[in-house]
Amino acid sequence: MENTQSTASVIDDKTLIAGVSPQKTAAPINLIGKSLKDRYLIESLIGSGGMSDIYRAKDLHLEAAGINEPYVAIKVLLQQYSSIPEAKQILIKEARKTQQLSHPNIIRVYDVDSHDNFHFIVMEWLDGETLDQVIKRSKPMGLPFKGANNLIQQIGEALTYAHKMGIVHTDLKPSNIILTRQGNIKIFDFGIASAVQLNFDKYAIQNNDLSSPLTGYTPAYASFEQLEGQSPCTADDIFAFSCIVYELLSCKHPYQRVAANKVDLQKTSLKKPKHLNLLLWPSLKKGLAIHKEQRCNSIQKINNDFSRKVWPKALAITTGIVITAAALQVYQAQEKEIDNLNNLITLSDDEQKKLNGFKNLSTIDLLAQLENIPAEQRLLKQGLLREHRQSLINIAEKRIINVTKDATGTYKDYEQVNQIIENALAIFPDSIRLSQLQAEASSSRIAIIDALSERLNILLLQGRYNETGDNNIDKIIADLKFVDFEFKFQPKDDVFKVYNDAFTLALTEHNIDRITRLISVGELAFAYHSDAKALLDLGKEIKSSVALLAKYNADINNGKPVNYPYDAAEVFYASTFDQFNEDLSLVETPTALMKIDEKITELESQIPSDFTPLIAVKKIMAGSYLNYGNLYIEKKRFKTAKQLIKRGNELYTLIN
Repeated sequence: MENTQSTASVIDDKTLIAGVSPQKTAAPINLIGKSLKDRYLIESLIGSGGMSDIYRAKDLHLEAAGINEPYVAIKVLLQQYSSIPEAKQILIKEARKTQQLSHPNIIRVYDVDSHDNFHFIVMEWLDGETLDQVIKRSKPMGLPFKGANNLIQQIGEALTYAHKMGIVHTDLKPSNIILTRQGNIKIFDFGIASAVQLNFDKYAIQNNDLSSPLTGYTPAYASFEQLEGQSPCTADDIFAFSCIVYELLSCKHPYQRVAANKVDLQKTSLKKPKHLNLLLWPSLKKGLAIHKEQRCNSIQKINNDFSRKVWPKALAITTGIVITAAALQVYQAQEKEIDNLNNLITLSDDEQKKLNGFKNLSTIDLLAQLENIPAEQRLLKQGLLREHRQSLINIAEKRIINVTKDATGTYKDYEQVNQIIENALAIFPDSIRLSQLQAEASSSRIAIIDALSERLNILLLQGRYNETGDNNIDKIIADLKFVDFEFKFQPKDDVFKVYNDAFTLALTEHNIDRITRLISVGELAFAYHSDAKALLDLGKEIKSSVALLAKYNADINNGKPVNYPYDAAEVFYASTFDQFNEDLSLVETPTALMKIDEKITELESQIPSDFTPLIAVKKIMAGSYLNYGNLYIEKKRFKTAKQLIKRGNELYTLIN
């Protein structure tokens, strides 16, 4: 983030949760001087938003490695939201959204983590100023075209890249764009960005008051379609981009900051900025069209038009000054590096000969022979490594890109990625780029695990145990294990209740196929749930018996002559017949006895008549019927007694 005094007034944090007030109801916590994860030492507050504060921090690991500018920006969730589970998820999703956009003109996110109930994102530190500050400084005439176009091209390239990735910013404005001291543009606050195919973030507060800071966009830069509640699309960014281009060239908003859906087209006419060539005005004017159907269909088109006219010429004086200053800094850094290298590599004649023997090696060959350099030749080894430093890091990056993926080619083998980075860090422990790659890999893995876990919880909560394709439970859990073989999925309590109810119902109905699937799901998804042990133990106890019964049913359906698996059935139906015996011991009326008889009769269609537990329970019922028959004879209720005795004799006949 940028190092400016006015940062706090220009950063608009749109990280919001439905039903949660964005007002800071709790007293602010002073984090200055606190060290997060024993790594990030908070130095100063640089900005505040609806749900988070942004700090400048020192990365102690980078400082220990001797990095001159070991600074990062840290976005910390406010304490009043730290106990809300969705808030942390939004923070992770914001990091994931920005990490999807790896572009030199989009702010880089290194990590997302938690410490002492503080949830935070670590981002690159930017030294510069926001575009609205640049615009204010250029009043009243605006930037000359040549200087402005350098910025316009960078903004356009970043947005074109994001659109190709399927993401629209939806809240593009000058205060969300940084111009660094090196003359580079950086776009940030993709936390509220939307995927092109989606509507609004399900966690975003929907607020119809367009002047409110709770809205997901800024009215002066929002398109007509956004203000009318339509789904986000690239045309929204095209309108905002065109407004920013107009402001850079004139220091004025094209519609005097009136919201697009309030502009009276009968009374409003756009005026060409004085610094804009007449031939380029139609291109920008088309980007400023109020209605999408008249608007330019891509930012790339505007960039191409502007580039074709003016890009080959020399840059504006103001931009030239920035580039000259940057070149001077690079030159000074190079001189310092040369001095350091000369001091480090003061080689003896013998060492120099060995160095000459290695100097013509390719980077790959050097890497292969690195371990062959004797330990006493430390300076020789350091000299070679410094000479090939960038090439070696580039090789590590290429290996990461080409790392093994799963069978579907969707997910990388992050263990392999980490091993590549750790091997490279062992050689260059002070490499900022390698540290960035390590943080990116960690954040990417967290984001994937979060997304897969969320999908798995939804499927389990809805009882969708037999889904196929990407929603297959077995596949999702296999993907989770591939991404992190140590990951232990923890289903939510309401998810386990749904599973428990489904298992109980399947047992009651003796649904072999359903129970087979539920046992498998239990082993995969509920192995680490504290309340699932008893159910999982039961599943293990009956698993082999259920499998034999399932095979028997399949063979019978296919017309194969097979013997009934009596032993397996006794295990599977044990709890059912135990319940029958208990119910019979508590019978006090013939009516209650008849109800049990009905249940047993329903079950008989699934089991053979010579099934031992069935015969045993029928004997008990037959005796009970005869006892009640004799009792009713004594009461001279002969009709009822006759029916009871008849049923008892029928049962004895069936048994015999």
